[in-house]
Amino acid sequence: MSRMIRVGNAQAFWGDRSAAAAELLSRQPDLDYLTMDYLAEISMSILALQRERDATKGYAQDFVEVVRQLAPYWNSGGKCRLIVNAGGLQPMQCALACKAALEAEGCRTLTIGIVQGDDVLSILKASTEATQFRNLDNNQPLSDVQSRLITANAYLGCNGIVQALRNGADIVITGRVADPSMVVAAAVHTFDWKLDQWDELAGATVAGHLLECGTHVTGGISTDWLNVHNVATIGFPIAEISDDGSCVITKPEKTGGLVSTATVKEQLVYEIGNPAEYISPDCCVSFLKLAVSEVDTNRVAVSGALGKPPPHNLKVSATYRNGYRSAGMLTIFGPQAVLKAQRCGEIVLQRLADAGWEYRDTLVECLGTGDSVPVLPAELRSAQAFETILRISVESEDKNACVAFSKEMIPLVTAGPQGTTGYAEGRPNVHAIFRYWPCLIASNLLHPKIDTLITDDTTQQRTQATSWPSSSSSESPCSSTWSNFQYDATTASDIKTPKRLLDIAFGRSGDKGTGANIGILTRRNSDYEALARWLTADRVHNFFAPLGATEVIRYELPNLFGFNFVVRGILSRIIRNDVQGKALAQALLTMPLDDFPNLSS
Repeated sequence: MSRMIRVGNAQAFWGDRSAAAAELLSRQPDLDYLTMDYLAEISMSILALQRERDATKGYAQDFVEVVRQLAPYWNSGGKCRLIVNAGGLQPMQCALACKAALEAEGCRTLTIGIVQGDDVLSILKASTEATQFRNLDNNQPLSDVQSRLITANAYLGCNGIVQALRNGADIVITGRVADPSMVVAAAVHTFDWKLDQWDELAGATVAGHLLECGTHVTGGISTDWLNVHNVATIGFPIAEISDDGSCVITKPEKTGGLVSTATVKEQLVYEIGNPAEYISPDCCVSFLKLAVSEVDTNRVAVSGALGKPPPHNLKVSATYRNGYRSAGMLTIFGPQAVLKAQRCGEIVLQRLADAGWEYRDTLVECLGTGDSVPVLPAELRSAQAFETILRISVESEDKNACVAFSKEMIPLVTAGPQGTTGYAEGRPNVHAIFRYWPCLIASNLLHPKIDTLITDDTTQQRTQATSWPSSSSSESPCSSTWSNFQYDATTASDIKTPKRLLDIAFGRSGDKGTGANIGILTRRNSDYEALARWLTADRVHNFFAPLGATEVIRYELPNLFGFNFVVRGILSRIIRNDVQGKALAQALLTMPLDDFPNLSS
């Protein structure tokens, strides 16, 4: 008889809803594990600055409040175990802060496991071999940036977390680990898998990939977002993982959002690179035999993952200092708003040049006209818009040059065109630039270090009896008229003559260093073969060439009736508004279908 565990996710990034964990456990208190992801690729550099200001604060401090909110859950007998990477650069300091918070809340004794060993900054800084730690995106030698490195962390796998769970940890706090590895660890520990059960590990990795971005898989940022019910109360996802590695993706009852084959497939193709070899520190996964099927309302089954051993190297996410940037925005309202905004941008940059300031890059964007991804077909650009957001951004080695820019933009309030407004925030800020440096390190150089803290039982200090869920946490967070709003968009089956790619496909995009992944899926399976002939890598490359795309690689997923396009070089300009490539799929979906072959009826 097969066994199953329920693993939830309540955090997709540092800045996500801090109340989500308590809300999820109030609705699903029988969860076995809850994962929370705090670390994007650039998060470590932010934590490094935070640590510079306070030597004990190199972790996601928001997580301490999450733990504080969950003290009543554990005191009421809740047994869900928490696995998070909120430790950032200082997992032990994070654990100590959580221990203090739990004790202050009058919580029963809990065990906190701490997983460290991912910090490889000293190894990179000490390297003298020219061929070591080259940039995976452009093969640049580390020596070019070695003196400016501020963080370097390897993506560890599930092993350290498994050890912490076996030591009895109720809460596991890590530094940098691969996002899916938190879920893999829960499955390995529960089912007592060996670390060479590749297909089972692959299935859990897929489940982890589906959970790691939180509400992405329950309707968040979906192509058809306006058709997603009650987004104001969108539920965070749950994976019911079986001991063979297959899973069912769902969400708590009486929450908004949607779990469908479309939302699951969109997340499956998100930022995956080669779907035949999705690499994690635990295994390499092939997505090419995955089967996705709806088994009930808001319940989608995923099976068929195939695994093989991981590479002998681990990926390292390093960051280094690279100058300064600043960006400011003003609203230009009135006739010929775009022309006025463009002229305002020219004025600011001319004044700065006349004053002798030098910049590595400058950019003027008229947001609201298509400038976030300026490759749209002409009929979708809004050159005659009556209103636009003027965004001017600069990048320089010299901080003073960026300060000069911040002072030069606001005078447009009186010297610019009539209708210039939206300046209540004042001068734009100047920010340090941290560039991403992906590289590889031999896995045998790293070994996770496991520590344990046990909190003191301070239940006598509690001022009132524990109840879970509290009346506030069990209520819907939003009961306004808007919570029931649903947009009845025209579906693909209603369109008699599809005109754009959006009419027959949907998709999702995201960044990977200076490149991007764009996943595209057919709305109807019968259109897949025709789309495979038409939507070539060359066609996509030509479409995005104005944005600096240097190469496009197309990967096919016939089992999912979709594709993943890896677009190299498209995110090299870090001062763009869409610097993380989140709008690229929406742009690609505007492609006209003028010469599309054999469109099914």
